[in-house]
Amino acid sequence: RTPNYEMFLVMQTSVHIIFVQTFCVYVYILSHILLHYYAIMNMIIIDFSVIFEGLDESVALLPRHDERRVKTQLILKARIGKIVTAHLSVFNGVTTVSSVYGLPLVYQVSFSSIAICLMAYQIAEKLDNGTVDILFCLLGIGSCLQLWIPCHVGTMIRNKAFEVGDAGWTCGWHETPLGLMIRSDIIIIILRAQQPVTIKFIGLPHVQLETFSSCMSSSYSYFNMLRQYS
Repeated sequence: RTPNYEMFLVMQTSVHIIFVQTFCVYVYILSHILLHYYAIMNMIIIDFSVIFEGLDESVALLPRHDERRVKTQLILKARIGKIVTAHLSVFNGVTTVSSVYGLPLVYQVSFSSIAICLMAYQIAEKLDNGTVDILFCLLGIGSCLQLWIPCHVGTMIRNKAFEVGDAGWTCGWHETPLGLMIRSDIIIIILRAQQPVTIKFIGLPHVQLETFSSCMSSSYSYFNMLRQYS
């Protein structure tokens, strides 16, 4: 008696556990954390849009040590400080995510194209025989999704980070005398926002939709090669 059934049972159980862990734990937590920082950048953009709201522009023309001018400047500094703190938390948070999830993402990006290729090949072989392999179809869709989700969220964060710089430029600082009080701070934030906020790790390309497209292109090339020589 051979232990084939027991071996296949263990393999099937392992696949189920990996599937649940991937979509219910790993991908969910990663996307949830990244979307949290996406929401923070949305709040930064909102803060920029109301940074001069409720303040008297005429105080900018008062002497530097005037009480009303000092009070207004403190309010502006507090508002810009809130923006800076939130902006730095995004950079630090994404850096932490990169260090924690770096190795799994390297494995995920490196081997997804091969896995997707083999699943597509199995599906194509079954279709040639007039049958549809539902299991491999589901696994293929799942393999594409587990790569697409972090890449899509990574692209969202990158684009939103650039929007923070645009929000700083269009907040109206050049249209009001109050802008003179925090002009240098806003310029620093705009310059800082030009640095892309991306998930990166040694041996890992930036986790963006461009990476997903590259992996799918490689997978399709492998698939064509297998079909050609099979």
